Amino acid sequence: MSTTETLLVNKILNLAAERRATDVHLTAGNYPVLRIDGKLVTLTEEQVLTPDFLLAMVDGFLSETDKKNLEASREVVTVYSWANRVRFRARVFYQKGYVAISLRIIPQLIRSPKDLGLPQVLTQLITKERGLIIITGPFGSGRTTSVASLLETLNRNKGLHVQTLEKPIEYLLANNQCIIEQREIGKDTGSFLKGLEDTLDEDVDVVVVGMLSEDGLEEMLLQTAESGKLVIAVMDADTVISALERFISNLSPEKKIWGQDVLSQVLLGVVAQRLLPKIGGGLSLAYEVLTMTSAVQAIIKDNRLYQLNSIMQTSKEEGMINLDKSLLELVKVGEISANDAILQASDADSFRRNFK
Repeated sequence: MSTTETLLVNKILNLAAERRATDVHLTAGNYPVLRIDGKLVTLTEEQVLTPDFLLAMVDGFLSETDKKNLEASREVVTVYSWANRVRFRARVFYQKGYVAISLRIIPQLIRSPKDLGLPQVLTQLITKERGLIIITGPFGSGRTTSVASLLETLNRNKGLHVQTLEKPIEYLLANNQCIIEQREIGKDTGSFLKGLEDTLDEDVDVVVVGMLSEDGLEEMLLQTAESGKLVIAVMDADTVISALERFISNLSPEKKIWGQDVLSQVLLGVVAQRLLPKIGGGLSLAYEVLTMTSAVQAIIKDNRLYQLNSIMQTSKEEGMINLDKSLLELVKVGEISANDAILQASDADSFRRNFK
């Protein structure tokens, strides 16, 4: 990049850091855009971005392999380290025929589950020796941050062999009490499926799978959990029920009955989370939690998932909670506004009645 281009990159990313943005969006023909406390903010005081500027920026941080992948698939996701100050999850893609860049800031500090506002039952579940934990939520809901926090909690308290499968590796974890091996898909192993297969006969206690994006992965997750390992899987789904529906629907037809049976036995819990603007600045975590009881086991085994919402509403003593109850509690303690909560509620009309 030229000196002028480097100065512009530094200015934009400095502003993002100073304003505590979570994301930076750069597209040709537009002003830079930041996401701050969940809201998009356009930097109209900066210059409109040109295709040449974006190409030069991409050329400066993509590896040769990433450039080839971008050319072939028109999209690549990697990690961009800026000036040894901030690491970003970078998505480079094409829109309207021009390169575009979306950057998500990776916090340097791994916060504790308590500081993140994670449910206490989740820190209890990760102490189990075997089973499956699913962390789900929409993009930008803090799933990767939650998993990193849970792993660092294990790292400080238990001597375990942990292996992660990620694409890309966002948080960098250093060995403390645990041995932590972070494997990047495409660099350290060919696929999530191959990486997971490699752990089956290895001395690995905990396996983390950063996304479920390959055929056969759900079945392999069940086999891995059934073999006696603790498995933490990240999924793209809005709710606990939709996550389990997607998991089961992705099982091959001939393995579906087997998969539902094994899932009912190995599943420890599902947490669906999302981030909302916090009153006074920042973000608050709302979530719904499903833990295992005999009733939940039977429902999953028989694929009667529609019944789980009523179970989560009435099983607080088992650590369960549904999303609307979590949102209501955040409104009552003054963390989020009622209007923001209603926009996220599963049943907006019922939420309004309960709030009143």
